[in-house]
Amino acid sequence: MEIKSLLKQLDYESFSGDENVQITGITNDSRKIVRGDIFVAVKGFTADGHRFINDALKSGASAVMCAYIPEEAKDRGNFIVVKEPRISMAPAASIIYGHPSEKINITGVTGTNGKTSSTYLLKGIYDYIGEKSGIIGTIGVLVDGEKIKVDNTTPEAADLQKYFAKMVERSVTHCFIEVSSHALELNRVDNVSIDVGIFTNLTRDHLDFHKTMENYYQAKKKLFHLTKTNNIINVDDPYGERLYKELKEEGIKAISIAIDNVADIKASNLETTMKGTSFDIDIQGIVKKAHVNTPGKFSVLNSLGAFGAAYALGADIDRIIEALGKIKGVTGRFEMLENNLDCTIILDFAHTPDGLQKVMDTINEFAEGRKIVLFGAGGERDPARRAPMGEVAGKYCDLSILTSDNPRFEDPYEICLEIANGVEKFGGKYEIIIERDKAVYYAIDNSTSKDVILLAGKSTEPYQDMGVEKVPYDEGSIAKKAIIDVERKRGIAR
Repeated sequence: MEIKSLLKQLDYESFSGDENVQITGITNDSRKIVRGDIFVAVKGFTADGHRFINDALKSGASAVMCAYIPEEAKDRGNFIVVKEPRISMAPAASIIYGHPSEKINITGVTGTNGKTSSTYLLKGIYDYIGEKSGIIGTIGVLVDGEKIKVDNTTPEAADLQKYFAKMVERSVTHCFIEVSSHALELNRVDNVSIDVGIFTNLTRDHLDFHKTMENYYQAKKKLFHLTKTNNIINVDDPYGERLYKELKEEGIKAISIAIDNVADIKASNLETTMKGTSFDIDIQGIVKKAHVNTPGKFSVLNSLGAFGAAYALGADIDRIIEALGKIKGVTGRFEMLENNLDCTIILDFAHTPDGLQKVMDTINEFAEGRKIVLFGAGGERDPARRAPMGEVAGKYCDLSILTSDNPRFEDPYEICLEIANGVEKFGGKYEIIIERDKAVYYAIDNSTSKDVILLAGKSTEPYQDMGVEKVPYDEGSIAKKAIIDVERKRGIAR
């Protein structure tokens, strides 16, 4: 595409340079520029992209989209001046990549917890049905067997459109995307054609960014004004109940899901074991038997959301239920790690008070021995959730092992002491072991018969954010190595 073709479809303030130059891509990261890209100079939280315009031009950028042209860059390239580069990036990316989101069915999932599980459940459903699908979210981009790492739960607008285009090229028909509140506030999903939205829940999180729960809620709500086909809302969640009512009042389509409350799609008669949960599912008066292989109410609610989205998109009810019974679970989401230590070791992403409590509620349904939890809390993030997480641990667990979880520039020991205040409130026992790999080993090495050990918070996150750098970290691999080592110490053969 030539620059002039883009300009015909884009709102901009001025252009200087050669409008016949070819453009092939777009990015706001000067380090990722390849020849033919437009560089978008976005003003971020810590750096202003206008500082990197010369670097982008040196790397072969065909043009620069910016709010102003720095004096030292004038006459050195082609410049599209816009009012707000971040906002203009989304429509520009959609145009450059040929409006790919309009060529596939897209389901967006938002909520504090359950986004990743919901997207992977949907992929499992469509794999079973035999339709090609892709995922964009916390664990990365998954398209046609290829996995691509991403920096954010929801990538920047330019990257999103590029991934959609890749899916179109590979004949993917459905994409399931985690939509974060940050993405909705920062215009990352602008110009994305979304068919169905899913609301999982809303609990205290990201208040370092949103400041208030009302702001957080309003950010999430934006997704449901973007959808074309329908919305699936968990009305067991108080914010979901409010959202469902407001959408109905605004004339926006919505299907309610629930276990405890009245809903269009409702689960009842739950029976939970370590091997999963069986339940009755009532779909607007049609009652069926269903089973999911991950135990707990939270798992059933995630499954109802995925069911509702597939149902809204026209999938056969019986085929969806069959698929849910076949899906083995999501890596790092209530994942039970194989071992011969006569205990249960669970890897999970729970990193908020609500998320931790939901997992502990489920563990309570089958635990026979001690309950041990290992977790930390992020540095330079809402500190008010630290003690409440400790309270959950102190209330439910026989032992809490407090450790590092992305301390950034804070002292991890001080963070653990704040969590410990909550543990102590319920008279809980705890150990502080700052080095997380050693904490994981300690938990497994000190296990006894019938213990349930929950490794919470990191899951599949591939790093520890230490402030000055992100250090590679893989909790699943560390735990599996510890299991093997402890088995050998105890003379247990594999």
